[in-house]
Amino acid sequence: MRTESVLRCIWQGDVRAGDCTSARGFARAFQEIVQVRTLPLRLAGEGTPLVMAEDAELMPGLPLGDVLAEELGLDVPYGTLVVLLPEAGPCAAGRTGLSRALGMAVAEALLLAVMRSGLPVDRQTDALYLCAHAAARITATATLHRRGVDRPAFGLGLAAGLAAFWRGGPASPVDEARLFARPDFLWTAELTEHLSRLDPAFTAPDPARIPTGLLRVGDGPAGLPLWVNRVEMALRRELGATGDMTPSLPGLSSRFNLQ
Repeated sequence: MRTESVLRCIWQGDVRAGDCTSARGFARAFQEIVQVRTLPLRLAGEGTPLVMAEDAELMPGLPLGDVLAEELGLDVPYGTLVVLLPEAGPCAAGRTGLSRALGMAVAEALLLAVMRSGLPVDRQTDALYLCAHAAARITATATLHRRGVDRPAFGLGLAAGLAAFWRGGPASPVDEARLFARPDFLWTAELTEHLSRLDPAFTAPDPARIPTGLLRVGDGPAGLPLWVNRVEMALRRELGATGDMTPSLPGLSSRFNLQ
């Protein structure tokens, strides 16, 4: 449904390459965390940020990059991440809103990286948990501070972006609305317990031992496939010390709701 909506917006002229200072600043902050070539676009109306690879097919045989080139005359190099920023909603609410939108967009990019990697399915919860912590740490750097990133707002956006993936279903004993409504959700015992119930393969890595530079895999923005490959190698080095990297059938079957 999302791809159909994006295609409709492009054809209706609701997507455009705005030369907006906030959009440029958003892209720079995003690339400090997600080291991928990024094309920020404005999307008319309300909503939350949407992150898509340029090779994502909006229809069979119709990749996003080709549509943007044909309809908007944009040059979209191979391996670009397209970030659609709604003009209303979180993106229009100043520093706090943009920081929250940044957290949402980073969450989508991390999900994309884990899903496109060759990591075993039963290690994906660990991988995403590690990446989320690494991204949150980057927001504490002087560079992101100078770019005006509000850390609590970013944390809330990251939580909102990951909540859909880390949902436990109607039978979950956890108050998910409360769990994912706090900026420090990554460091709570409730999240660790929730993920352990959700995925029996989750090893609950110690946040204090997660490498600070886990996502700092290059000297600057690269193409998406290269970035995914580099992040996967970094994750394999880290996860290799915590367990077997061979997929297990029990792990695969227990995580059906996360695919």
